[in-house]
Amino acid sequence: DPLRRMVVAGNLEACGFLVDEAGSGAEAREVWESGRIDAAIVDIGLPDCRGDQLAAELRMAMPHLPIILATGYDEKTVAPGFAGTGFSRVLAKPYDDTALLEALEALGVVAGQLRTLPRQTGIGERAV
Repeated sequence: DPLRRMVVAGNLEACGFLVDEAGSGAEAREVWESGRIDAAIVDIGLPDCRGDQLAAELRMAMPHLPIILATGYDEKTVAPGFAGTGFSRVLAKPYDDTALLEALEALGVVAGQLRTLPRQTGIGERAV
């Protein structure tokens, strides 16, 4: 959802984050391949691929990249083996800014250090 993505990106920028938005898996890959990604917020419901598959690609390419997977599905169903690592979190939708900021903080991502975030609905803000 472009409007939701814009709102989340704006809120993150207001907190001091630099954000790149991506509205699809293809756009996210372009941001990621640019080498400007410090963390990723990936929505499970991307229009051209499943967000958990994109997150798995990111994880393979960058094992220590902080990744948040936003989903309305049960964490155990969607992301077995994804959540619970030191570099990943599953964020249940709907979520608010506080929950998102807490998830980023839990992954060690702080404003001023983040260049890009990936995602489509929920977050994908000037992100991959």
